[in-house]
Amino acid sequence: MSASPSSNQWVSGRYFDGRSSSSSAVRARVVNGALQLEVAGKTHSYAAEQVRLGVQVGSANSYLHLSDGAVLESLDVTGLQRLSRALKHSGGDSWLQRFEVNFKLIMCSLVAVLAFSVLGVLYGVPWLSNQIAYALPVELEMSIGEEALETMDNLWMQPSELTEARQQELLTAMSPYLRAMQSDYPAHSLQLHFRASDALGANAFALPGGNLVFTDEMVALAKNNEELAAVMAHEVGHVVHRHSMRNLVQSSLLVFVMVSLTGDVSAASDVATGLPALLANLSYQRNMETEADDFALAFLRKEGIAPQRFADIMLRLDPVALEEEGGAKGERDAAGRLSSFLSTHPPTPQRIERFQAQD
Repeated sequence: MSASPSSNQWVSGRYFDGRSSSSSAVRARVVNGALQLEVAGKTHSYAAEQVRLGVQVGSANSYLHLSDGAVLESLDVTGLQRLSRALKHSGGDSWLQRFEVNFKLIMCSLVAVLAFSVLGVLYGVPWLSNQIAYALPVELEMSIGEEALETMDNLWMQPSELTEARQQELLTAMSPYLRAMQSDYPAHSLQLHFRASDALGANAFALPGGNLVFTDEMVALAKNNEELAAVMAHEVGHVVHRHSMRNLVQSSLLVFVMVSLTGDVSAASDVATGLPALLANLSYQRNMETEADDFALAFLRKEGIAPQRFADIMLRLDPVALEEEGGAKGERDAAGRLSSFLSTHPPTPQRIERFQAQD
């Protein structure tokens, strides 16, 4: 198909051969469906499919990109667009060129990228984190756990103030439960530690590889050893399901996603761009807490321990939940709801009700 008459008009500009930074004056027009260039007394011809119109940004020059790496640059934006339309008319409109100049396609691609990113954060990152965490050797997890325990001892924890006799009594009481869980999951080395910590208060947590830490305040909060066994089973659930490693991998992947979307590594720490990733990561942790609760509930049933034991110590651990248990359910203010939403644990009353319902 022949070009339209207007396409025979010359368009002037600069020619870059793609091999050096120097340029030459050039004239261009469309003849018989092909782009014809005159550069330094020589004529070059390019078929329609070998030419692509670059997207103009603001008032910058416009470009025709050529298949051999050369570029035609011109201030005559209208002229280059005319040449491009003439080439399209001849049948040389490539899918990439249509995409670059079609506003609807650009908007659709933007929506698709945003949807893919959201789905990737909500579903892809947790799934991939799970696959990576379980593929890592347990020895690596144990090494990380030992280093984490040493760091916490240096920063936030001190040796337990419980007497040696009391610590030995607790270890003796917990040993049967530890052995039972160890026999079911021999890959992990479950060890119970006692620490004092004003910073952590009444707390119990699991570190990668199997180190289980109870603070003195948590021991004092328990009214019997079965309550401590229930808490310990919950923490072992974190170890068995490798939640620490999954969290570590998830956090790293979320930073990678944020950097990929923004192109700036500092964006991961920026509040405006980092908040969605933070909230998504907290929701993953809530799911992990539910998974650990499932493990604890199954273990308590197996050992013949009343699930109420876990509910009892949770009620004492969370005064707000204790208030609600006493008849103040549904009376939480906006600040309380926000606090519950940002918590890494599922709402305590829901967890308590679940264990109470099993009795």
